[in-house]
Amino acid sequence: MTDLQLPPLLNAIKVSKPFETSVDRVRERKSGAGDLFWANSQCQADFAVVLEPDVSRQSAVEMIPLVLVALADCLAALLPPQVAIQFRDNQHVIVNGGVAGGLNVAMAKQRQGSDIPDWLVLSIKLDLRRSDDAVDPGLAPDVTTLDEEGWEAPDLQELIETFARHFLSWMAAWDDEGFKPVARAWKLKAESEIEPDLNAISENVIMFESGTGK
Repeated sequence: MTDLQLPPLLNAIKVSKPFETSVDRVRERKSGAGDLFWANSQCQADFAVVLEPDVSRQSAVEMIPLVLVALADCLAALLPPQVAIQFRDNQHVIVNGGVAGGLNVAMAKQRQGSDIPDWLVLSIKLDLRRSDDAVDPGLAPDVTTLDEEGWEAPDLQELIETFARHFLSWMAAWDDEGFKPVARAWKLKAESEIEPDLNAISENVIMFESGTGK
């Protein structure tokens, strides 16, 4: 696989465990905004983006529905047009009714005197294809992979690069227009068909001490 070709605001870093490594490095002040950690795997897309918000904690939580909306647009560009893409429980990605992956989020705990989190990590995992030792699809009808849903030759590099473009596009829209466009797009994809509940979404965030550099 060649190096990822990401937009200038993002920096690709290949590791074996993107979520754990990104959290460790940002807490050690060895990573910063725009770093995208990714693992090279044939069966699973596993990557994490580091952000350093300049907004309040509540506004930073808006990045969670935003990243899922960007991911939905990414998948819509790669999968056949008839494939249904939805969100469940603020963190699971549903493709044609089956769980294809999900989102993990970590955020720095609040420091005294500041409501702005030092960092935020958004981590995505998506199953591209079943591994040789995976459970037979007939025994796990509630889970799926992208190749089973019509992407005949899932390409990890193409997926991450496509996601990166949609993610930055949504970030620009959020900067210009606020959260409302994100909320509208979320409602169209949520199984519950309601706008995102930021309080409920924040309950899924894993909180860490900011790090050794603070």
